[in-house]
Amino acid sequence: MAAWNIDVAASSSTIKATAAQVEGVQPSLEGMGKALEQAAAALPGDAGVVLAALNDVVALKLAPAATEVVSRSENVITSTAQALNFYQQGDLTMATAAQRSAGQVDQHPTTAPHGGPAKLVRD
Repeated sequence: MAAWNIDVAASSSTIKATAAQVEGVQPSLEGMGKALEQAAAALPGDAGVVLAALNDVVALKLAPAATEVVSRSENVITSTAQALNFYQQGDLTMATAAQRSAGQVDQHPTTAPHGGPAKLVRD
């Protein structure tokens, strides 16, 4: 097993800063969803094809991609914090296991970070 030499305080600070940045993504995701809803509402006349395309962007691309980014980020942050905690306790076996789990993520997230993709409708 490799020898570890980790500055726990600096690492904890980096983990907390990273977690705060990931949390800061949520308002941007919600803003993008609202902007797409406003764009759909502003479509003139019979714009069913455009509305369907916007729905596809939200439901098939934006929401799943955003969900995956948030899910992976949360997993990395949690696993890294666990590895650091085990390291600090002197349990290098568990630290190694936690470190390895940081790269694993649910490949099929079920909901978007904001509760799921919104269905775009015109007022």
